[in-house]
Amino acid sequence: MVFIHVPKTGGTSINSYFKEFVGSKRSGLALFYDESFADNADLFARKARNARFVTGHMPWTVFESFRSENTYAFTFLRDPYDRLRSLYHHAVNLPPSVRDDEDMRLVKNMSLKEFLASRHPVVRLAADNFLARQFTGALKLKELPETQEDRQRLAAAAIRNLSTLNLIGFNEDFDSAFSEIAQVAGLPPPPRGRRVNATADLVAAGRDRTAASRALDDETRELAQPLVEADLIVYEHFRNLRG
Repeated sequence: MVFIHVPKTGGTSINSYFKEFVGSKRSGLALFYDESFADNADLFARKARNARFVTGHMPWTVFESFRSENTYAFTFLRDPYDRLRSLYHHAVNLPPSVRDDEDMRLVKNMSLKEFLASRHPVVRLAADNFLARQFTGALKLKELPETQEDRQRLAAAAIRNLSTLNLIGFNEDFDSAFSEIAQVAGLPPPPRGRRVNATADLVAAGRDRTAASRALDDETRELAQPLVEADLIVYEHFRNLRG
């Protein structure tokens, strides 16, 4: 079972469930991709071939390095505007005990509008059409689209790759896809509504939590549009297929 985890799509719930039934990272039965493997993709591929559950924000090229006929691969998609809003609020509320470096402090000092309008490489690497880049990209996802044509090519490549997965779930009907994944894995059905909302857990004050869950208005959606253009093409393609 391989979960290609797009950030802020409910993946914490999936990972917690599989750790409970399959095993921890220490057991070797579950393997989590992170940046520590970016310079040692061969090591990750070897470990992945021996694991029962592989997960993480892995680029497509990493997934392809260990994919086999025995692989059941899935992912979840979320409305790109909504995902971008959640990404920002998760970053600005992340406690220093989890991550406190120059890049994180940069984002914490930005308003939502400043974040969406920023051309800073740190912001763009995290926010600029990440879904489409993840499903086409190489190890460090460094290539950023600069034109509308770039974004359209990126979206087309991501759609081709995503179309080869066994299951594409959607954040809006998370429970049904989660149940199907558990059934394929031969594991007990997850309780409906079993969602770990990592961002909501970070936002303590009620007023801030309301702001964190508020949809983008017209002004912020316009600022966000170039950052989600390719991702929207991909998302709407698979939503239309399902419909």
